[in-house]
Amino acid sequence: MKALLRVILLLDAVLQVLVGIILLLAPMQSIYAGLQLPQPAPALYGQMLGVLLIGFAWLLARAAFNGHLTAPVAGVTGNVNLACAVLIIVWLVFFDLPVSGAGRIWLPVLAAVMALFAAVEIPAAAAVVRREKAQRAAAREATVDTTPTGVPVTPAPATLDPTWRDPVFTHDVTPVNADSTQSDHARQNPHP
Repeated sequence: MKALLRVILLLDAVLQVLVGIILLLAPMQSIYAGLQLPQPAPALYGQMLGVLLIGFAWLLARAAFNGHLTAPVAGVTGNVNLACAVLIIVWLVFFDLPVSGAGRIWLPVLAAVMALFAAVEIPAAAAVVRREKAQRAAAREATVDTTPTGVPVTPAPATLDPTWRDPVFTHDVTPVNADSTQSDHARQNPHP
């Protein structure tokens, strides 16, 4: 299940990079006219969202390769994808979004892909979290034995390594005599 989740996270990262690049090109009217998509206004907001999506894609890629991040990032990403898909559909159906031609195809396809990613990421992340929690509980139970009376007994502490030695000082430490003329002040210069 975790391998599937990692593949989905990588595919989601690719989608986020592509959408981020399109949003970074917000000041260029010709690209939006060619794709027949509404241009973000002002362009600064579109570019800021593009940078945010590229950073989000980087996080998704990191989570795909880092096992500790995979499930938590996938759970959050699934919810974000679901919310974005719902927003796109709501804007297309209920609000007057100025979309024509191919834009009427691009945006519903984007919403469908994001909803598909959410439909895989949310349950898969929950399943991975449940499985990892069960594995930790099983490992904890395996380390604690019980006596015939049912009282848990913790394993004995490990013995000290016989090769371990105390730290060795690299310089001579000479004790200060009580009749010394030097001050025992804490800020005393150790190099007279």
